[in-house]
Amino acid sequence: MQFKPIERIDKPSLEQFQNEFVVQDKPVVISGVANDWPACSLWKPDTLKSMFGDVRVPVRQSDNELDVFFGKSTAVTEISIADYIDSIESLNTDSQRPLYLGNLSLTSPLAKEYFDQLKLHFDFPKYFTENSGCDIRIWMGAANQKSTIHNDPYHNFNAQIFGEKLFLLFPPEEQEKLYVKKWDDELWTSPVDPQQPNLEIFPLFSQAHALKASLQPGDILFIPAFWWHQALSITTTININMWLYTEAICKVWEQHPAFTRNLSKA
Repeated sequence: MQFKPIERIDKPSLEQFQNEFVVQDKPVVISGVANDWPACSLWKPDTLKSMFGDVRVPVRQSDNELDVFFGKSTAVTEISIADYIDSIESLNTDSQRPLYLGNLSLTSPLAKEYFDQLKLHFDFPKYFTENSGCDIRIWMGAANQKSTIHNDPYHNFNAQIFGEKLFLLFPPEEQEKLYVKKWDDELWTSPVDPQQPNLEIFPLFSQAHALKASLQPGDILFIPAFWWHQALSITTTININMWLYTEAICKVWEQHPAFTRNLSKA
């Protein structure tokens, strides 16, 4: 697999962002924006523990997404945020796997009380003047936790708030080398572990081309819709992301050759 660094840019204007990245369907790491968010100075594990320690949240009993999507069924359980933070900070994650808290919607009606307390702590840049809505989610993970390679049918702005996280991104046309499978109507995911790929089973993965970025607090990664991506926590991490819905996404993707091939294999 070949890596290239993801381009970085400091405080792009709306016009620059649209012309250089949206129109050209290119990922980018945006600096100089989230650095000033209160979240980057306030959202530490101990702070969230003191603010929301008694709140119970759903977590996966395994943080191994390959096991969740391609192995045995893994149940979801509930735990308090305080107990979850204690669990990820006390385990030796080189040999023990913790629970996984992620993909929690702050914009759902059930989270309104907590969203109202947090929404003044961040302000995603308005790089899409026309959109049909968004969903904001929070992710907290231990060192070594990682996702599968997958894609999303909407644009993604992922902000690093605490810790360090590594992202690998693959263009949509690389899908054959990733051996992706349809999970549901909105999710395609890959059984390949990019950190330890089994090239006997997935030989084409050795030819895959990926972009790579290590996110530090204050970085925002723009992932265009339908780009394949994987996230790996290097340390304990806290991220917040915004999925943005636009009508243009569906119109473009319906004409994309990779989409047609995927449909034929569903």
